[in-house]
Amino acid sequence: MLDNFRDNMRGIATVIVVLIGGIFAFSGTGSLFLSGAGVETELVVNDEQVSALRIQQAIGVEKRRILSENEGLDPALVDDELIRPSVVQQMIGRKVIAQSAREQGMGISTKTVSELLIETPSFQTDGRFDQDVYQYAIRQQGYTSATFIEMVKEDLLIQQVVQGTIATNFVTKTELAALAGLTEQTRDYYYLTLPIAPIMSAVQLSEDQIEGYYQQNKSQYQTEDQVVIDYIELNAGLLTAGKSVTPEQIQARFEQEAESVDTAVSRQAAHILLADPSAEAIAEIQAKLDTGEDFTALAKQYSEDVGSADTGGDLGYSSGDTFPESFEAALAALEVGQVSAAVETDAGTHFIKLLDTQEQTFELAVESARIEQELLAEQVDNALVEKLEMLKELSFNAESLAVVAADLDLTAQVSSPFSRAGGDGVAAYPAVIKAAFSPEVVDDKYASEVLDLGTDRYIVIKLNKSISARQKELSEVRSAVVNALSATTAKQIIAEQGAALLASVEAGESVEAVAKANALDWQVALDVKRNDRAVNPEVLNAAFQLQMPAETAVTEGFYARNGDYVVASLQKVTQGDVAKLSMAQKASLIYATDSINSSRMVQAQQASLVAGAEIKQ
Repeated sequence: MLDNFRDNMRGIATVIVVLIGGIFAFSGTGSLFLSGAGVETELVVNDEQVSALRIQQAIGVEKRRILSENEGLDPALVDDELIRPSVVQQMIGRKVIAQSAREQGMGISTKTVSELLIETPSFQTDGRFDQDVYQYAIRQQGYTSATFIEMVKEDLLIQQVVQGTIATNFVTKTELAALAGLTEQTRDYYYLTLPIAPIMSAVQLSEDQIEGYYQQNKSQYQTEDQVVIDYIELNAGLLTAGKSVTPEQIQARFEQEAESVDTAVSRQAAHILLADPSAEAIAEIQAKLDTGEDFTALAKQYSEDVGSADTGGDLGYSSGDTFPESFEAALAALEVGQVSAAVETDAGTHFIKLLDTQEQTFELAVESARIEQELLAEQVDNALVEKLEMLKELSFNAESLAVVAADLDLTAQVSSPFSRAGGDGVAAYPAVIKAAFSPEVVDDKYASEVLDLGTDRYIVIKLNKSISARQKELSEVRSAVVNALSATTAKQIIAEQGAALLASVEAGESVEAVAKANALDWQVALDVKRNDRAVNPEVLNAAFQLQMPAETAVTEGFYARNGDYVVASLQKVTQGDVAKLSMAQKASLIYATDSINSSRMVQAQQASLVAGAEIKQ
C-alpha cells in the first residue's frame, strides 16, 4: 500500500509508458480534422467545454481498441453511435475528478512532465532521451508534443487522486492472511482430453451429403459487394522537410515555461505506524527513540504498516500533498535525520523521520532538446492544418482526385477491391469502409469528407468501381463446404463420446482408468496456482471455477476452444499461507488490494461528483 508513496516520484515514469497505450482510450487523439466533426462545443462539464471533435477522436480510438481486442470482429458492427454514450461518460468522469483535484490545490507542472518524459525508458536510445523516438511514439497515438503533455498532466492529476486514496488505506496482518489464503490457493486435479481432430479426419462424406449441405447453406457461400477506391493520403511525415528552429526561439519558449515552473522541495519520509496504540506503547517507542535506538530497526519491529515496515518505514518522497495534512506539517518541520513526536492521522499514530530533501531545478541545457522538438512539431502541425484545409476545399465536388493530388503536390492512389468486412491498407480502417459504401460515394459518386485515420493520417476517397455480389459455385467452395460439414459431423460425434466419458468418471471410475480404456491422454496437475503458466490455461481456468470438493472429487466436462472435449476432476484444494510469502510477494499483494479498494473509492467519489455536476450535452 504505502509502496506507492516510496514510488511517488520514481514510479510515475511508468505511468507515461502506460499512457502510450491506455490514456488514449479515454481521451482520444490530438488530431486536427475528423469526418463529421467540428470544433464546436458538444459537451460542457461544470463550465469546461469539450468539443465535438474531441469526442469523435475518443470514439475513433475506442473503436480501434475494441477491434484490436476482438480479432475477426466485423468493423461495420462497431458503430459510432453505439460507442458514443460510454465514451462521453468516461470523459465526464475524468473531467469531474480532474476538476475536483484542481479545486483542492493539486496540479502537475510542465517541468515535472518534462522530467518524466526524459526519464521514460520507452523514449530513450542507449540510455539517453531520443527526440525522434519520443515524437514517433506520441504521433502514433495522434498527439503533438503540446497536446500530449496536456493529456499527461490531466492523467497524472487523476493519478494523484488515486494515490491519495491509496494513502488512506492500511492493510492489517489479519487481512493479509485472509487475502493470501485466497490468492495463493492451490488445486490438485486430473483431466483427460478427447481430441476432435482424429474424429474430424475420419469423417466420410458422400457427394450427396456435400451437395445437400451446399444447397442448404448457399447463403453462406456468396461473394460480397466490393468496391475499388481512389484516394489521397496526407500525413505529417510528408511535411517535416525544411523545418528548423532558431536558438532565439528555444530561449523564448524556455523563459515562458520557466515562469510557471514549480521548484518546491520534495521530502523523503519514513514512519512507524501504530494503528490503535495504548499510551504505554507510544511512550515505549518514544523512550527508545530518545535514547538513540535505530529508527529502521524500530520500524521493522513495531510498525503496523505492512507495506513499509520491512524497509524500515521508508515512504518515498512527497512535495507536500502526498500524506495527510498533519503528517505533512510534521514532516515539513523536521531537519534531515530528525524524528517527530507522535503524530495523529486517521490511520493511527505515527513517528516520522525526514530522510532526505530534493530541490527541483529547471535548466536550459536540460530542456533545450525537448523544446526544439516541440517547436518543430508545432510548425508541422501548422503546415498540416493549412494542407488539410486545402484538401478539404479542393476535394469537394472534385471530378478527379488525380487533379486534386497534383494541386497539393501529393499522390493519388488506388486500393485493392474490398468488401464491408474491410481489406488491406487503408481499407482496414472502419472510417474508410463506412465512407466507401456510403450512398454519397457509391450512388452519387461524390468524394468523401476528409477522414481521420489517426496518428496524423488523413485521406479523401472517391469511388473507382463497384463489384456486385454473386453466388459462388460448389466447385469454387468445395473445400470450405467439406470442412464445414466435417466439423459439424465431428461435433455431433464428440458430444456423444464426451458425455459417455463424463458419465463414467461421475459414476466413480478414475480419470486414469477411463482414459486408458479409451486410449486417451490424461494429465495430473498438483499444487497448481491460478496463475500457473506451466499447465494448460483452459483446464486451469475450468479447475478454479469448480466448487471445492467435500468427500469426493468434483468433476465437469467442457469444450476447449479448438473443439476438444475435456473431462476435469478436482481432487483437492489447499488455502494459501501468508507465512510462506516473500517480502516482494507480500508487497505485491498489499498493493493490488489497495489499488482495488482505492479504485472503488475513486469510482464512488466520481459518481458523487458526476451526480452534482452541471452537464450540458
